[in-house]
Amino acid sequence: MLSQPASTDLRPDMTSAELKQAIKSLDQYLQDNIFQSAINDTLNKRSHFFDALLCQLWQPFELDPARISLNAVGGYGRQTLHPFSDIDICVIHDGPLTPTEAASVSQFLTQLWDLNLDLGHAVRSLTDTFQACKDDVTIATSLLEIRHLFGNSQHQQQVLNALYGQDLWQSQAFFNAKLSEQQERHAKAQGTSYSIEPNLKTSPGGMRDIQTLTWVARKHFSVANMQSLRSFGFLTNDEYAELMECQHFLFRVRFALHQAAQRSENRLLLQYQAEVAKLMGFGDGMAIGESGNIAIEKMMRQLFRAMKRIGELNKILMAYFQREIIPELNPQIIAINDNFEIVDKYIHVRDETVFIDRTQIMALFEFIAIHHDKIIGITAETLRSLRQVRRRLMGDLQDFQRCREQFKAIFVHPQGMGLAITLMHQHGILASYLPQWREVVGQMQFDLFHAYTVDEHTHKVLKNIYIYGNDIKTLDKDLALAADIYQKMSNKSTLLFAALFHDLAKGRGGDHSKLGAVDANLFAKFHGLKVSQEKLICWLVENHLLMSITSQRMDIYDPEVVNAFAKKVGTLTRLDALYCLTIADIQATNDDLWNDWKASLLKDLYFVTRKALRNGFENILQLRTLVREHKQEALNLLAADDDSSDEIKKLWRRLPIAFFSNAEADDIARYTQAMINHDLTPVAENQYNTLILLDDVVVKGCSDVFVYTKDRHGLFVKLFNTLATLRISVKQAQIARTKDGYVVESFKVLDFDEKPITSAQRREQVIDKLHQVLDKGVNLPKKRQSRRHQSFDNQPNIEFLHSRKSTRSLVNVSALDTSEFMEQIASAFRELDLNIHSATISTVGERADNVFLLSNKDDQQLTPEQQQQLSATLMQAITTDE
Repeated sequence: MLSQPASTDLRPDMTSAELKQAIKSLDQYLQDNIFQSAINDTLNKRSHFFDALLCQLWQPFELDPARISLNAVGGYGRQTLHPFSDIDICVIHDGPLTPTEAASVSQFLTQLWDLNLDLGHAVRSLTDTFQACKDDVTIATSLLEIRHLFGNSQHQQQVLNALYGQDLWQSQAFFNAKLSEQQERHAKAQGTSYSIEPNLKTSPGGMRDIQTLTWVARKHFSVANMQSLRSFGFLTNDEYAELMECQHFLFRVRFALHQAAQRSENRLLLQYQAEVAKLMGFGDGMAIGESGNIAIEKMMRQLFRAMKRIGELNKILMAYFQREIIPELNPQIIAINDNFEIVDKYIHVRDETVFIDRTQIMALFEFIAIHHDKIIGITAETLRSLRQVRRRLMGDLQDFQRCREQFKAIFVHPQGMGLAITLMHQHGILASYLPQWREVVGQMQFDLFHAYTVDEHTHKVLKNIYIYGNDIKTLDKDLALAADIYQKMSNKSTLLFAALFHDLAKGRGGDHSKLGAVDANLFAKFHGLKVSQEKLICWLVENHLLMSITSQRMDIYDPEVVNAFAKKVGTLTRLDALYCLTIADIQATNDDLWNDWKASLLKDLYFVTRKALRNGFENILQLRTLVREHKQEALNLLAADDDSSDEIKKLWRRLPIAFFSNAEADDIARYTQAMINHDLTPVAENQYNTLILLDDVVVKGCSDVFVYTKDRHGLFVKLFNTLATLRISVKQAQIARTKDGYVVESFKVLDFDEKPITSAQRREQVIDKLHQVLDKGVNLPKKRQSRRHQSFDNQPNIEFLHSRKSTRSLVNVSALDTSEFMEQIASAFRELDLNIHSATISTVGERADNVFLLSNKDDQQLTPEQQQQLSATLMQAITTDE
């Protein structure tokens, strides 16, 4: 070990200037020789130097050593004194100080300030010290690390004895206070250490997490350090070595950060990272944003790994401490299966060898999703087993077919992106499953926008999309539209898989969008996703920046810009998914990046593009691929033999393409079987035998109504009037004619309480009323407009779109979504004697947006005069109070 230079030696006759020079010489010596000794030795040397300095300055005052003591506390008490750390001291005295003693203590403190030291100090009697500890857990915590410097050495032990006892703080109350502090600290950092500019002290996995463990251990177990915990069985030798290794790395980074900043700084800001990397020995990096960021990236990745490991060990030990300090006498245990159970809301492995079967790792997180309402975390024993098996993995978890099925199941489950995905991220399971994820763990993003590493950003995107599934009424208004769109998606996992891959190709030296699309394509094939899913995922990954760039860099009110964007998007399905992904992506980039202006631009671009797609820009080829998939899946579900297969295909040839493109395979199979089994023959003259299905299956948060009947004049009007009279609101609908004069109609509806129709009695009432009106000609009373909407400014938008059929007109009608809206439209169509051949009815956000394919009474396209008349009639019907 190198000896310190003579310039750091202290002498009693040194002037203030000489003492400052000695401090400067010491810090320069420690900096120059940082790699010659362990970081703890370096910090101890600095502490010992200040021990000698403070004692040298204290002694000339000749304060009574039997009554008064000088003590180090806090970080200085721990002998972990970084270049610009506060020097925390506590002067303790028996009985009151005399005026002379008080003046001497004041002069001593003044000398320290004159040396430009960052000083934290307290001067208290022993009795006042005990009371201060009792009143303030922060003071009690600081004094747990009291270290005697000069004077009465008994004060140190008296304070420790009081704190180790139960009079000032009971162990349970102290633990709860420290746990609460930690939870608040983690919440302030949004639960992640993977910020581009992490706080070395307070971020999850930072130094405070280790210190919290030390404080709790000292208080309850009366141990001097973490090493002593091994004898209690809480910490294995390997875990202790790991914890110390991570702590030493954090100490080195903090030491270098203080040197780079030339002040007390705990947040590793971008402006210091290049210099810190250099001081740490990672090499000379070029300025941020240039090509030479390798040194910074290497350092930051090691830092993030260290903080992650500290965070895991903190969770394990705090759980053990809680169980020891606050034992649960009657733990609530819920069995899941032979391998897992839930113990007091924490999932637990029944046998530590469970994870020898690698598929049980994925099963753990699948169960967390399934039992989301009963689980808040993972037990310490399970985490320990998980960490051990994670180290022994010889390949990727996705190598196993069963693991692939479980991974897909987590993404399909409505709660999969809740606690399950967060714990998979925190405990390295996503990295163990996806090699692409492993490559971006701790991956820095050197720009002015991203506040998080690539993996943490991606995790946040997934969490943002998960939020879309919440009750829309509880969300910010800027998320309402995205939530409304997302909740109506038939295959939400497609969007989630796209979000998973959208940035995982960053850092490879190419267009990450294109490279990511290739990865997504291989993932989709390897995991057996449908072709339509595969295509949509790859398109979203490759174009995930398209909507953001278009909205912010181009004039979205220019028709040419809109049309070009609409052609690029191609389908409403793509538009919906891209809109949701774009918002989730921007909000996960930086907490300050999202604002009302961006929200407004994206919303405007969404609606204007939606109109453009309705007006002939939608890609039919994409729809045909989807239809082929849905037909094949439905056929497989029906498990038909040759004869019944022919009958099914014969029926399908009569049905419009919309029937297959807008329903899921299981619905298509269910409806097909019902249509084949149903006899449409009229029971009497002018009466019909309509097929009406209203199952207890809740789809997309709505009830599913299906109608199959002979087409006839006024059918649309009767149908919607009936539903309106029953106080049932239509949220989504598809109405289409078959090739031989029948209609198939599918509705997503909510009952009067804005909930699905779950009561069997209520379903029977609705079906019976529909049969009376549609089949038996029963008339319904005219429904009055709700008073609730009479004060709304309900200005409708009516637009005639391009129709591919020469004898048909296509009209888009949008207005505030009210229960009377459909009645008003139906009334206008009836008044002008128009025929409805198909309809797409949906609510988008707070507005109803609907497209109808119409003809006049001569079965021809509406003339310009008839279009003008329809517009005026609709406008009057919708805006006029009744």
